[in-house]
Amino acid sequence: MALIIEELNRANRVQARYRMDGPHFTLGRGFDNDVILEDIHADARHAEIRLGEDGRYYLRDLGSTNGTRLLGNGRNQAVGPGAVTERIIESGDLVQLGKTHLRLTHSETAVPAAVPLHSLESFFERLSRPAGAIGLLLAAALFTLLISYLGYARTYEWPVAVNLLIGSIVGLLVYAGAWAFIGRVVRHETNFFTHLSIAALGALIYTGWEWFSSLLNYNFALGRLVQVLDLAVLALLLPAMLWCACYLATNIPRIWRWGVALLLPWSFLGLGLAEKIADMDSFSEIPEISTEIKYRDLLLRTPVPMEEFIADSPALFDIPIEKKRDNPPQIETAAPDDSEDKNSLNRSIGSTTETDS
Repeated sequence: MALIIEELNRANRVQARYRMDGPHFTLGRGFDNDVILEDIHADARHAEIRLGEDGRYYLRDLGSTNGTRLLGNGRNQAVGPGAVTERIIESGDLVQLGKTHLRLTHSETAVPAAVPLHSLESFFERLSRPAGAIGLLLAAALFTLLISYLGYARTYEWPVAVNLLIGSIVGLLVYAGAWAFIGRVVRHETNFFTHLSIAALGALIYTGWEWFSSLLNYNFALGRLVQVLDLAVLALLLPAMLWCACYLATNIPRIWRWGVALLLPWSFLGLGLAEKIADMDSFSEIPEISTEIKYRDLLLRTPVPMEEFIADSPALFDIPIEKKRDNPPQIETAAPDDSEDKNSLNRSIGSTTETDS
């Protein structure tokens, strides 16, 4: 039985692997060791491993400056951390020498079953080619520029084109660079060109949809419904892009990857979608017709004659006005008796005459 020593990085990924078949071997920073550690916190001869008479391996610290620590055991959760002076090695022990983490495993230990490759691995492999990624990047930028040019009513000036091209390219590069940095930290794999290809494909798909939705609006005057459809397309496109990014750059489990890919975009887009749906029935003083300038060949339906359009315009644009309710009937009050007023006036005149006399 041999002993396998694996040097791990901070993400618990194997950086180096050694197979030990002899009865004695040492670990340290010195060049005469069997396992040479590139760690300034490890001693020249830091620890040793010996094969005992009982056929088991023993780990012993050689009085090192920073000591040898047991961090736990990947196969036995009951094993707790602690300092190591001398210890019988159990398969799966995680130990720390200086700042170096090692995993000690018996060669006869069974390994987990192989994880099948995802069906998209071959697709990601094709996207990882630099030439293809750069081609998709340029195609996305130029297609965005073309759509902008076709929908521009005024004279198309070169500063507009330059700003649009630079903005598109820089935005896609920043997106790919951010996910490549996360992948480098978490999985020590950048996959920069794969992220760039996915971002460029997403930009191409959404730009193409924007052109197609404007064509639908031009022909059928969809109004606010186009904005709702835009959000619906984003609700499909963004989760797909985020799932690919999480798959390539992180180690999160499958169920969490789907949760992140779906909940984050849908949470933000759901608010916008609810607002658009709520505003669909609200009154707008501007008729919901397309104001974009397009070629006559893009008109997919037969134009309505002017006389027919004018005849149908009241049904399209007139607003029904509710009739005001009739004023409530007023309650008539009885008029005061004129005889009483005359008697009061006569009494007043009589009292005034007596006073003067």
